[in-house]
Amino acid sequence: MNGEGSAKRVADKSRKLTEGDDLLRGTAEQKLGGFYAIAFGATLLAWDVAFAFGTHRTIFYYRRQDLFVLSLVVLLSALLLRRRVHTHSWVLLFFLPPIGLWLLRLAVPRPFGAVAQTADHVLSVATVAVVPFVAAIVVRLLAPNYFTLPGRRLKVILAAIVTTVALIGFLVGHFNDRFLTCEEFIVAGADPAPRCAHRAER
Repeated sequence: MNGEGSAKRVADKSRKLTEGDDLLRGTAEQKLGGFYAIAFGATLLAWDVAFAFGTHRTIFYYRRQDLFVLSLVVLLSALLLRRRVHTHSWVLLFFLPPIGLWLLRLAVPRPFGAVAQTADHVLSVATVAVVPFVAAIVVRLLAPNYFTLPGRRLKVILAAIVTTVALIGFLVGHFNDRFLTCEEFIVAGADPAPRCAHRAER
């Protein structure tokens, strides 16, 4: 009887603790649809890109490859599924610069000649220019729930959260010597950041 009574008391305490708390009960996501799913995915990506930019002042090559892969997927799907995916031809032009840049680098060995160097520069600038448009299309495909969130307020809050996390990620990357050592970068398989702290300095 004592065991059952103790179990009942624990269950009652647990119920009272979670009562009225959507995070503890795990019901917040149900009430907000895809809000948390989008927020988690977007902030993790934003932190990764911003942190790397803060530490090394560059966007790592694999993130640039992500842009190429996403552009290739959208372009190929639009061409191969044209009976089911209806789009304007001019929309597909925005996905060509990242693909063209990689094809040029695949076809022409380095060091580039003058013509290839000019073409590489033009395609690089065009790739950067189309990033906002490509990102908008990819977000619509990967996170359609964002555009169906009820009211403008939730969309603004989500954008503010992602922006804040990205800013914090950049600052943590920039001041990485306060958080990480050079050895931690090396263990993770990354090049040490220029301003990283050595273990003896911590």
